[in-house]
Amino acid sequence: MTTEHYNLQTGRAMTIADANRRASLFLGSVSTSLVALAFVGGIARSGTSLGQAFYVFALVLFPSLVFLGLVTFERVLQLGTEDIIYARGINRIRHLYQEVAPELQPYFILSAHDDNMGVLGNMAMRSGWWQTFLSAAGMIAVITSVLTDAFVGLLLAALVNLPLGAAVGVGVVAFLASVVLLQRYQWQQWGRGTAALSVRFPSGSDDAMRRFS
Repeated sequence: MTTEHYNLQTGRAMTIADANRRASLFLGSVSTSLVALAFVGGIARSGTSLGQAFYVFALVLFPSLVFLGLVTFERVLQLGTEDIIYARGINRIRHLYQEVAPELQPYFILSAHDDNMGVLGNMAMRSGWWQTFLSAAGMIAVITSVLTDAFVGLLLAALVNLPLGAAVGVGVVAFLASVVLLQRYQWQQWGRGTAALSVRFPSGSDDAMRRFS
């Protein structure tokens, strides 16, 4: 069981490292792309003949970033679900330790329950829809929605020559729709991931969540 505990802890470390790498790649790509767009915009302002080149560059750039954001969001979400599964396994093994040597129970500071309350409590997290905004996938979802907002606004401005206010308004609607859809999808995936695992050691009145209340 000690070996299994070690394997689960190693798996958690790998999922966290992979999620961090993917999030960093996405944020780095967004940062460098926006800097390049700013340079193109600066050149375009110096001559009207380059205005069309700016729109072409932006309308190619933003869909690419949105695609990168979506695939990063999905993979980071998968890694987060995988991390929760590993955490449940660790809690079960911790429960076994306490069954074998109950006199050691006062020395464990983390929960030994494998339900949502026990697992999330060990990470100082709450079970609620707003928790999706605090995850790595939730952060990527919001940034991707901002990129979607910019893309829709630029597309309408380029195709139908919408005024700035109207383009911004449509972009805000696209942003809100994207945030709602992505965060709802994340919440549903979390629910499916946790429902697929049976709870063997549910939390009681002495659950570790009380320590974070």
